[in-house]
Amino acid sequence: MKTSMKKAPFVTDDGRLVEVSDVHFNQDLGAPQVFGVMRFEHTSDALRGLLRDLRDQARDQGRSWTDFCDLSGRSGHSRIGIDVKFSEDEPEISDARKRIEMRVVVTALNRLLAESLSDLRLLAQNEPVDIGRLFIPLSPSLSRDEVLKAMDANRLLLPERHAIDEHGVIELPLDDVRYVLSPRLTVIAHNFFEMLTRGKHGLSLFQNKSPAGLPALIQPREFLVSAVRIALGPYTAFIERKVRDSKVFHLASRLLDGIRTTGIGTPRHVELYNQGRDPVSTSDLRVRIRLYPAEDRVADLAERILVRDTARSILERGVDFAELTEIFEPEVCAGLFDEIAHCPDQNGFYARLLMPGRLVNIPWEHEDGRLIPEFQWRLVYESVRGNTLEGVLTGEEIPRRFRSFLDELKFVGGEQNLSKVFVADCLPPVDTLRVLKRNGVGVVVVRSLNPRDSEDCADYYLAQSTYEELVNLAREGVRLYLLFDRENGGQVREFHDGFWVAAQGKERMRTVHTTVAMFGSAVQALERELEARISDFLRALKHDTPLGDGFAVAHGSGPGIMKAVDDAAAGLGVFRLGMGIDVEGMGQAPNMAPEALVQFKAGAMNTRQDILDRRSIFKVFNIGGFGTSYELNMALTFMKIGHCLPAPYILVDPFGLGPEGGNLWEPALSQMRIIASPYKASGAGPLGPAWVPKCCHAVGSYGDGLEIIKEFVSDPAGYWQKAGVPMEAVVAARDNLILAGVTIPPYIAAALKAD
Repeated sequence: MKTSMKKAPFVTDDGRLVEVSDVHFNQDLGAPQVFGVMRFEHTSDALRGLLRDLRDQARDQGRSWTDFCDLSGRSGHSRIGIDVKFSEDEPEISDARKRIEMRVVVTALNRLLAESLSDLRLLAQNEPVDIGRLFIPLSPSLSRDEVLKAMDANRLLLPERHAIDEHGVIELPLDDVRYVLSPRLTVIAHNFFEMLTRGKHGLSLFQNKSPAGLPALIQPREFLVSAVRIALGPYTAFIERKVRDSKVFHLASRLLDGIRTTGIGTPRHVELYNQGRDPVSTSDLRVRIRLYPAEDRVADLAERILVRDTARSILERGVDFAELTEIFEPEVCAGLFDEIAHCPDQNGFYARLLMPGRLVNIPWEHEDGRLIPEFQWRLVYESVRGNTLEGVLTGEEIPRRFRSFLDELKFVGGEQNLSKVFVADCLPPVDTLRVLKRNGVGVVVVRSLNPRDSEDCADYYLAQSTYEELVNLAREGVRLYLLFDRENGGQVREFHDGFWVAAQGKERMRTVHTTVAMFGSAVQALERELEARISDFLRALKHDTPLGDGFAVAHGSGPGIMKAVDDAAAGLGVFRLGMGIDVEGMGQAPNMAPEALVQFKAGAMNTRQDILDRRSIFKVFNIGGFGTSYELNMALTFMKIGHCLPAPYILVDPFGLGPEGGNLWEPALSQMRIIASPYKASGAGPLGPAWVPKCCHAVGSYGDGLEIIKEFVSDPAGYWQKAGVPMEAVVAARDNLILAGVTIPPYIAAALKAD
């Protein structure tokens, strides 16, 4: 939805603070302040001409030139209480130098920074500080009718509590949140410089939510950081300096960009100061926002991303990194690795950082071609903190092949922590990943999960501790991407919900509620023998039960029966989860085809089994050997301790490989029944609950197993009653799975609710 009748505002890049006076004290504000010069270098003829015309227009009308434009400060500065505004002096415009200089006033409205403002002068002398952007409206803001139409068209999302006045000004209440600085950390010498130069990305170590939430009152001469909710499509929003209560004003960070300000669940910081002499109720405060059309680039992005069926959901969750960058395209992803080497003795870099307007190439730290890990990780740390000059490229120094990608990063929505990307050949240690996250790097892209000796020996196996940390990082919002299978054109997978998933797999995982785990031998001859029967079984599960598109299969991502299951599921369009283990040394090559997959090192066998069992409601044990026997015992143990929901375990043997032509698994099941039986001679009682083996069903055909599963799906409570499963055991297992993030199928949720 383009608002063609109105023009987008003119918004500059950041101007830099190049001169700073001695500290003075403003009696009206009750705060120290300095006077300075904000300079814009290498300005365009258009900007200088526009600003000169506005200045002349203001003179002709006897008004201030600041009536025709405004200043938006940096978010990080406002969040610590540094306010900046124009002085009344007119701008100095030089065509010869292509420079604009403006007089500004910088005020420390946070009492914690009262002693730090003088340091700003020294900082500006050594390195000019980015201080703010010019905001010049070229048309009136959107009217009330235009704002309402934007909401109807899913181009704007506002919280439930909002108001739109007759002029189209949006009023938003404060969230029940307050952000506070650490007094002790703030006064440490270097930290003030850190916060000023690195902005909001430098604040993560010093500022956090207060456990007390929003206070009832904002006291006189008090600074408050709170938040509002808004999600913008193709619009630029500008926060008015005055809020509803005239004694309270908003600090200089007042510009909200289109597209990147998406995600209604993401709090947008607002920084307020009560300059009055009386307390003001925070419940009465309303932040006032005007909307303007966004620049053409943002409008075009909105047309591409905010399509009819998904526009609202995208506004709700935020425009994602993958949606903007097309990272799932192998060619796009592979291009990020240009000049990245797999080892120190190759020509190339260890890694690179990409962010809007900047690219940092990180060299290898080595001695005679041998990596020195401690030096390498420290160099990454210093690079991401902005403390290195080597390899830093900006402006025209950035190769053209990266410029479009870097430009798109500035539009990432949500928490906006996905605009910094770390690219390396292999995954760095978990400690280094944590350093990257703490410093605002939200995306990591690699080609191998472990170091490798040659270009063609990528390693995709995860140790248990690394896997668990990756799960935690992904839950905290970090995006991890893996480029592999380049010999077949390449695949790009994102680490999502514990698996490496393709783009379409990420969406489909949200619909899966019932997974059937298929265990069985890796012997390839069995693949040919059983593929047709397995295919018929999976087809019936999909079409002859209520499972439908909520049905998925999980397997060990190996050859033999596992490959037969994967091929059959792929042919039927059934979602596949592959959980492999490193047994390539035994000739069992991993299957990397499933839409969702993860490969574990041999030492993480129990972790892999735990995931297989938690994820699946039904377990089918096909013909198998020692590995499948281990999996059966582990699955029964997990069900007994409440890590899996009590449900049918199908032990199928269509060949009669057991004693006297019986079921292969009958002896194992007989042993389970013995364990669950009382011992009369010793009086010890059963060694395990009797209901566990009653959930195991030895069958001679897949059809018999299908009927048992269908019976359970139609009446879970009846099955539990018949097997003697205590309802408290079912409830405990359900609660454990919910805590683990596992989806509970609707038929089980309904059965427990009815009970």
